Amino acid sequence: MIRFMAPDLPTPSGGIKVIYRYVEHLCALGYDARVWHGTPGFAYDSWGSTAPVDTGVELDFAAGDVLVMPETGGSKWSFLSRGQPVVMLCQGMDFVFASSDFLVDEPGAYPGWPQATAAIAVSDAIHTFLERACHPGFPLHNVPVQIEDWFRPAEKERRIALMPRRRREDLLGAVQLVRRSGRLGDWRIVLIDGMTQEEVAEELGRAAIFLFGAEREGVGLPGAEAMASGCYVVGFTGDGAKEYMLPEHSSVIADSDVVDMCDRTLEAMDWFDRDRAHFDARAAAGRDWVRSRHSAELVRRRLDETFRAITAPGSPSLLSEAVTLAHYQAHAPATDPWNRARVGARRLARRLVDEVRERR
Repeated sequence: MIRFMAPDLPTPSGGIKVIYRYVEHLCALGYDARVWHGTPGFAYDSWGSTAPVDTGVELDFAAGDVLVMPETGGSKWSFLSRGQPVVMLCQGMDFVFASSDFLVDEPGAYPGWPQATAAIAVSDAIHTFLERACHPGFPLHNVPVQIEDWFRPAEKERRIALMPRRRREDLLGAVQLVRRSGRLGDWRIVLIDGMTQEEVAEELGRAAIFLFGAEREGVGLPGAEAMASGCYVVGFTGDGAKEYMLPEHSSVIADSDVVDMCDRTLEAMDWFDRDRAHFDARAAAGRDWVRSRHSAELVRRRLDETFRAITAPGSPSLLSEAVTLAHYQAHAPATDPWNRARVGARRLARRLVDEVRERR
């Protein structure tokens, strides 16, 4: 059995969706793969995945099973595997050293995880990072993320889409410069926020231009999804998106250069209005590039290659004995009313004790 531990987030983030898709593909390949959530009965009702899900703050593992752990939180969670072998799933470089210190070395061939036996990188940028972060010879596997088929072009309109939560100040500055240029005309700025997956896909399909506020990305999935939807992408790479944001089919902006983002947006608007063949050619080239490297077929093939090695007889990634392991959720803050009240009362008591001590 292969279990992917996943944090119990209120809504399925991009990283969670990657885990579910991996498990779906592994099941289709004949592996016994599961997503592991900690809260008993946990499920994403709105996320239509077919991946099997195990739930529980503790689960029993058998000898020969495989545990895959996300890199989220850095090495502070390494104790959860109780020294048993673990495969790391790395979706973001900034998480790897999240709990590290400037003055202390991290133990292990994989930083902070002496029991790690292999790692899966979801992008070329992450793979390159891990080649530097891990000891020479540590097994690294490159498995791309899948861009869903529902991200596809519709009839393009004079719409500039953006997601306002990442790099809000930079995007706001660029958009306001476009507005103050007097050239916005009947172009519409559309904020993609609080939408369902279907609504996001529909909006990206209609939008001609996508402004990408990438920052510290492992992949930069929104930009890739926009490109797959036929948008012309203008924005930052956040490092991880540099593998698909190429100058021949997108406008790459230097960090926080909102003036250039404004100029490149105006340029793309002009192409759309005055040289549609040029605009369509660049947008199509971007879409073809993303589709060729993030297809379901490629993801499934890479997963099969990866887990053939991980689950091979004698692989160091196989658990050596039966063991009961705990999920992140075993160490999460209390959420039920009684325990919240108990924790609140304990905090209040501590504050009162501290005040008495200060008065003395």
